[in-house]
Amino acid sequence: MKARYLVFGIIVCCFAVSAFGSDGFTGSWEAEIGISPQQPDPFHSFQSTLDVGLSLSFVTVSSISDFLFDGWLWQGFNLEADLSVVHFDGQMLFEPQSGSFLYAQGHVSLDLGMITLGVYGAATGATQSDSANYGWVFSIGGDIMAGMITFESNTFIGANLSGITFTADTTQTDSTLVTKTFLTDPTIDVLPLSFSGQEFKFHALAFGCAEIDSITTFDKTGFDSQEIELTFLNMFGLPFHMSLDFTYTLQTKSYVFTPSLETDFGCLSVYTNLLRTGNAITGVEIYGIAFRFTIAGATLTSISNLNTTDYVITTPDFGFLVESLANATTEGHLYYPQEYWEIVSLDVDIPPYGCGFSFSLDTFFSNQTGLLFDWAQSTMGVTLALGSSVEASSSITVGITGFTEWTLAVRVSW
Repeated sequence: MKARYLVFGIIVCCFAVSAFGSDGFTGSWEAEIGISPQQPDPFHSFQSTLDVGLSLSFVTVSSISDFLFDGWLWQGFNLEADLSVVHFDGQMLFEPQSGSFLYAQGHVSLDLGMITLGVYGAATGATQSDSANYGWVFSIGGDIMAGMITFESNTFIGANLSGITFTADTTQTDSTLVTKTFLTDPTIDVLPLSFSGQEFKFHALAFGCAEIDSITTFDKTGFDSQEIELTFLNMFGLPFHMSLDFTYTLQTKSYVFTPSLETDFGCLSVYTNLLRTGNAITGVEIYGIAFRFTIAGATLTSISNLNTTDYVITTPDFGFLVESLANATTEGHLYYPQEYWEIVSLDVDIPPYGCGFSFSLDTFFSNQTGLLFDWAQSTMGVTLALGSSVEASSSITVGITGFTEWTLAVRVSW
């Protein structure tokens, strides 16, 4: 019965699109296969995503299907509409194996120039442990003095904008498709709907040399927290940026100190924390260093984790930076093995006419191998783009035990 309703809805949408005149079908298909010659089962990984959309002059309806070794993983539907000052963006998520509805969200905004009004709505489906739930967020934002001052106020009615993540129960846990994250979280409160909290955001650029970001939050009972980030730009006339983060709650307060150095040819970032005893600052902890250098179509990146006990290096999909293990676990960020203390990456892009060629080399160093320079593994890959519609890539990984993985990937778009 659920399938009949879904097919009927798709047919209705298609007739509606035909009535207004369609701009055509768009979409993409991408697939990746990983082969591990040293494993009993050589097929190590598989993932594929099919995205098919139908566009009007102002409306786009699309279907996104994700697949892993275990089969059909997720099924999502997107709807986007742009009517000059009115914008709408909505998503739905289903679990194909059981045919159950998991989540839906929508965002409608009214652009009035310097002021933008918005409403977020979201709902979750019923599960064995939780009942269905829904909530709303009412937003008002403004832009003053050409972006030098911006503000945003969000009122939470059973939902907030902290994000909600769904994780699939699958045997392949290292794929980015395993989790789905959406902006509006309708599970922060229980029904019936009532006031759940308030959030005020403020951003300002002062004298072209400093940025101030402030986030003030309230819950049902009153004040919850105050976060302030102060960033000094180009201090002492040098490309040196320094950030100070302050977080205050009713019970605690914390400080974070993050300096970074940028040049015309790359960026040197130093990840630091202030060490404190009570209210006294006793020192500065440097737990990571990142260096990026780009010249003549080639980019060299070096990331060092100086504290592999408490910090990890995240994958490129999650920033490719040094982050605390606790935060990466809480936010669901994928990261490399914790013992990796250094990653050196080289990307070379050579785009001839009509196609593009690129080469990448990622080398990992671990504090547990005992080999020369603490070498752990290297991954070498090549990508060939045939025009703008077809892209094929292949990579091999060699580790301390030898040839460990061969990956083949293809992407087609139309």
